[in-house]
Amino acid sequence: MFPVKAYMRRQIFRLAWPVVLEMLGVMLVSISITAMMGRFGAVALGAVGLATLIQASSAMVFAAAGTGAAAIVSREVGAGNWEAVRIITGQAVLLGGVCGALVAAAGYYAASPVVHSIGADPAVAVLTVRLLQIMFLASPFFLIMAIGSAILRGMGQTRVAFFITTLSNAIAIGFGSVLIFGWGLPAQGPLGAAYGIAASQLAGGLVVLAVLASNSRTRLTPGLVLTYHAPIVARILNISIPAALEQLALQGGRMAFTFMLAGVGAVQFAGHQIAVQAESLSFMPGFALSVAAMTLTGLNLGRGLPHRARQYVWLINTIAIVGMSGMAMIFLIFAKQLTGLFIDDPEVVYWGSLCIMIGALEQPTLAITNALAGALRGAGDTKWPMYVTTIGVWGARLPLVYLFIVKWHYDVTIAWYITAADFLLRSIVLWRRFAGRKWETIKTL
Repeated sequence: MFPVKAYMRRQIFRLAWPVVLEMLGVMLVSISITAMMGRFGAVALGAVGLATLIQASSAMVFAAAGTGAAAIVSREVGAGNWEAVRIITGQAVLLGGVCGALVAAAGYYAASPVVHSIGADPAVAVLTVRLLQIMFLASPFFLIMAIGSAILRGMGQTRVAFFITTLSNAIAIGFGSVLIFGWGLPAQGPLGAAYGIAASQLAGGLVVLAVLASNSRTRLTPGLVLTYHAPIVARILNISIPAALEQLALQGGRMAFTFMLAGVGAVQFAGHQIAVQAESLSFMPGFALSVAAMTLTGLNLGRGLPHRARQYVWLINTIAIVGMSGMAMIFLIFAKQLTGLFIDDPEVVYWGSLCIMIGALEQPTLAITNALAGALRGAGDTKWPMYVTTIGVWGARLPLVYLFIVKWHYDVTIAWYITAADFLLRSIVLWRRFAGRKWETIKTL
């Protein structure tokens, strides 16, 4: 029994560690661009941050097509149906290109009315629109990169996806810094950051296409992409649409949550923002284990081994709980030190520390939510994660935050207690859904 569990742990960590490094790289890009923009003042800093949030949030809704494609591909890989893997990959890339073109056109023309409608500072709004119009043009390649990387993870090739993202990140930082500061070229300032991000997404999309074309399992060709297969597209969308709606609920809820908390005052809001940054350290292993759960569930269902899928998922769930409970202890013990890494204002440190310590409460339940939601997605049961996220965010968290923060003027910590309760309820529902084993009979045909 122990050798089997040791083998399973090795398989889990083999899939998970590249995803952790991938997320670290994405975080490094964010930190690097933020640091570079700090040289240009508050307007540039705010505009680049807002533009990045809007473009990424809108694109990720459509990138959920990768969730459906990855879930189906992992099953077909497990079953050894390589021709199906090739066709599904081609149709998923087609979806990414078409949706990306729609996002690019809509984002380019809607950037101005959307940004000006949210009440941003006029100078920030004008610069944000210019940045978005540059960044949105790369949306087709961004979606192709996101969907292609999801397919590679679904096949168990998380290291390949990591290398692609690393290349894209390096271009965003390296090429972006050259354009921002003008080392040998005309300095573009904040616009250079947008050009750098767009170039990184363009390169990432092209590299994904090259990798999928050369991969012995996918062997992507123009014919596979350009030939429309309605039943395959319907199969992908059947699983992807709930995942897209989940992302829509999540990303929209995140922005609404942030807007409502902006009313607590500059000091408390700054503490909240720092706590979010600090807590994001725990999201990386949680998301990585979610990817491992999704991949191993699909592969083993494809092999006709649902019992092995269950064993993997419960082991992943245990690893996630133990690991993120360890993060909770770090948050409780070193809350002030973590906040102090970002700022030395004692009032901001006080509120940030409180938020981090409350955030420690949600770590075990966040671990369960990540692991079991990932497993259900891998089984093609994307509706339940969508239900849980949508009801949790829009049915519970946001109405309560509105009441306590906007109407009754409680301090920012109440929002963190509400979030912890939200994850507790989500984890209970997802546990019951997975333990009920109905996901084992879901068809992805």
